[in-house]
Amino acid sequence: MRAAVRVDRTLCYGTGLCEAMAPAVFSLTDEGYAVARPAGDRAAGPERLREIAECCPAGAITVTGPGAGTT
Repeated sequence: MRAAVRVDRTLCYGTGLCEAMAPAVFSLTDEGYAVARPAGDRAAGPERLREIAECCPAGAITVTGPGAGTT
C-alpha cells in the first residue's frame, strides 16, 4: 500500500502552489481549483506529498497511508 493524496475542494483557494510544486501529482480545474491527478500519488513519495500538503495555504491537501505521518 502507498500513500494517497486528496484535495478538499471546499477548502481549496486555487493558488496553484501544489501544481507548481508537483505538476505530476496535481492539476487545476477550469474553475481554478486543485485536484489530485489519477495515480498522481505514484509520482511522489510520501515525504514529498506531506511537504506539499504542509505548504498548502488552505490546508486542503490530505495525505494518508504508509509514510504519511499525521497530515
